[in-house]
Amino acid sequence: MHGVGNNNRVGRATAVVMGAALLFGSAACGGSGETDENGTDRKAKAAASGATPRATGDTRPAAGAATATAASGTPSPAGTSGPEAERLGRLVLASGEKAGPYESGPALLDEPFDEIYDAAPAVCQPLTGLGRAGHTAQAYAPVSVPDEVFGVDTDVLLRSYKDAGAAGSVMKSLADAGKRCAAGYTEERTLVDAKVLRVEPVPAPKLGDEALAYRIVVQDVKDKGASLYTYLTLVRSDAVTLSFRSDMLGMDDFGGVPGEIVTAQWEKFSRGAAAR
Repeated sequence: MHGVGNNNRVGRATAVVMGAALLFGSAACGGSGETDENGTDRKAKAAASGATPRATGDTRPAAGAATATAASGTPSPAGTSGPEAERLGRLVLASGEKAGPYESGPALLDEPFDEIYDAAPAVCQPLTGLGRAGHTAQAYAPVSVPDEVFGVDTDVLLRSYKDAGAAGSVMKSLADAGKRCAAGYTEERTLVDAKVLRVEPVPAPKLGDEALAYRIVVQDVKDKGASLYTYLTLVRSDAVTLSFRSDMLGMDDFGGVPGEIVTAQWEKFSRGAAAR
């Protein structure tokens, strides 16, 4: 699978099925015994993504995967590429591109593994993933510091919508979730549910037509007295959203989505959009 090009990648539905099968197998055999703080089996997640463990490489599925979706927002059966998906694939940070100490990796899945998680109540779903918001195409890049096990990992997702109004609705749904789910919600993850303790707005970058940013505080599934941190930033430019979700394998509050990554991705996107 490592030699498969962007235009022939396994579709999201296929990837999810393969990942589910791998995860079920791990659970049936008692698992690897190595879950991360979020309750996800590290080895199963790496296997489902086609990635190698972080000890020998990047555990994130990786960069530049672009896929088209049906008008309803559901993935096309084979993740077939189209002109807009190909355009986003050129605009997202490509494998090997650097942003300060961070570097984009290669992508084997169409989107971050976390996108299959569910939120309860459903109004909180935009804080967990925006994959059901009706996008027409997307491109994905995971970015991290190479060979740094406990560093900050950031998932970058570019998504197109049918028009600026549709993309604006996505921003509104996230803003609504940020308010209504401020006191917390439940995230249904791979092996166990995770309790989000609170959602807090943080300063958003002054980019695009509008932008939102949040700090999401999650209870450690192994130590109920400990908290983990995720930062989410969403920027809209006309009918495209740029999403940045950062977390780390540790309990440090690392302060937000790395500015170097946001700047590098925005500059590349802006140049490409202006040349269209």
